[in-house]
Amino acid sequence: MPVVPLYLLLMAFSLLVGCLVPWFYEWTGSEQSRMSPLVGQAAIAMCVLAAVVCAALPWAPLASPTPRGDARPRFRFTIRLLLAATAALAVVVAAGVRYPLVVSGALCAVAYGYAGWVGGRSRDRRWPIAALLACMLLPFVWVFFYEELERLWPSIFWIMGGAPVLFSAILINSLLGQGMNETPWLAVLLTAVELALGVWLVQQGPRRAIAYIVIALLVSTFGSFVLNALVRA
Repeated sequence: MPVVPLYLLLMAFSLLVGCLVPWFYEWTGSEQSRMSPLVGQAAIAMCVLAAVVCAALPWAPLASPTPRGDARPRFRFTIRLLLAATAALAVVVAAGVRYPLVVSGALCAVAYGYAGWVGGRSRDRRWPIAALLACMLLPFVWVFFYEELERLWPSIFWIMGGAPVLFSAILINSLLGQGMNETPWLAVLLTAVELALGVWLVQQGPRRAIAYIVIALLVSTFGSFVLNALVRA
């Protein structure tokens, strides 16, 4: 079974989800202070569906891309490279403590650049990377049709950087007893990690890629619903 149609299906589904989020919010009659029971039921159903899809992937007859000859030398660690990486990590950590939002934004930009670089050098990985980005971002497409869009324009770049993992960031902040306003960098950093990990998994085969993309879509869908509730306040 070719995998490209599956990636296209995931991209189309993520776009559909992004268009339906505001409608679903209104249909359930939810309010920011009181969510409808239908929201929890829908979330459970989505989690179960995602689990079923991921569990069925090992038995799915997916066609793996045909490996092409690669004349590039293999990447090898050296003592000099290890020392340089350690020094760079120390600088990033030190800067992150002082300027966490700036460093998180830079790491997120690097993750997007990494995705573009991997997709640009391998045709077999362009579709899964495109599907990953679509499932992370398209659930928020309703933002561009929001009645008060001008109020959200300053947040568009934050949406690309932090919204895909907004739900996860809120959960972590609640466990730490902090608010999103206190740690806006956390969502951006989590997005960088999610994207970088996804690009790496894309290179490990279509089954792992599809499973991860489904999970990313699930997380972004929850985050999109939360953001939609927040902007209605």
